[in-house]
Amino acid sequence: MLGALMSTDSWVSHSESERPFWVSKDVLDTLNSIFWFFTDALWMLGLPGIAMGAAIPTIFTGLCLLYVEKRKNVFFINLAINSWIIMNTLWMLSDAFKAPELMIYTRGAFFLGLVFIGFAVQFSPSLKETFSHFRRFRGFRG
Repeated sequence: MLGALMSTDSWVSHSESERPFWVSKDVLDTLNSIFWFFTDALWMLGLPGIAMGAAIPTIFTGLCLLYVEKRKNVFFINLAINSWIIMNTLWMLSDAFKAPELMIYTRGAFFLGLVFIGFAVQFSPSLKETFSHFRRFRGFRG
């Protein structure tokens, strides 16, 4: 996987389903997964300040994925994934700052994610292809 991240071919997009970006969609997706993993792991380890800092590149790479993807169904899946990231981040902030009022926004992000999944299904040529974009760490295929 590290070789794929460091390969110069991975840093430039050549796909018709992607907009030009300084890294390929696959690299961006992998980075997003890694940042998200560390955000959750740091939170679990009781390091909320560092976890909240790690949420920043997670959110940033998630937003970049929205820009890169051209296919409607995958765009909406990425919107759902971004809703999930925002939901987790708001939940983390609610717990860390003892601010239960943030939970209303957390729930809103959850329901918005469900709406985006519905749109993804609507625009999908096949359900299998659409939901395959929920798999994280695609570099670890068996």
